[in-house]
Amino acid sequence: MQPDDLEGLLHKQAISEVLYSYAAGCDQRDWKLFARCFCDEVEIDLSSWHGNPPTRLPRDTWVEGVRSGLSGFDATQHLSGNHLVEVNSEEARATSNIQASHMLGGERVVLGGWYDTRLLHQAGQWRIARSQLNITWREGREELFA
Repeated sequence: MQPDDLEGLLHKQAISEVLYSYAAGCDQRDWKLFARCFCDEVEIDLSSWHGNPPTRLPRDTWVEGVRSGLSGFDATQHLSGNHLVEVNSEEARATSNIQASHMLGGERVVLGGWYDTRLLHQAGQWRIARSQLNITWREGREELFA
């Protein structure tokens, strides 16, 4: 697929929409929207944040873990931008900058960095197969996550 043809541009836009939906699903607590972003099984790598190795798990398990992890916050805001997308037939890779703010009782903890995301085109939809978070900076007390 040529990056400058109309079909390629439509695929790139659809992939950006998945990345935006990831953020919106978290912040609006719309877990159906969030779940639609992922393949049935997904590999998640948050090792740059908490040191645990990457893990492969069912979509519903991942969604429930994020729902549970964010439910204690008063509000969150996940900003996703600077999407660079490469499409190769039914597979794509996207990198995107992220800034994730988490508010609790007047305190804020913010994580900044970028995602390296692998997506698959399944049944006419782009879905995340692998997501790697790469934290480059932190601000605030991460104890708020507990």
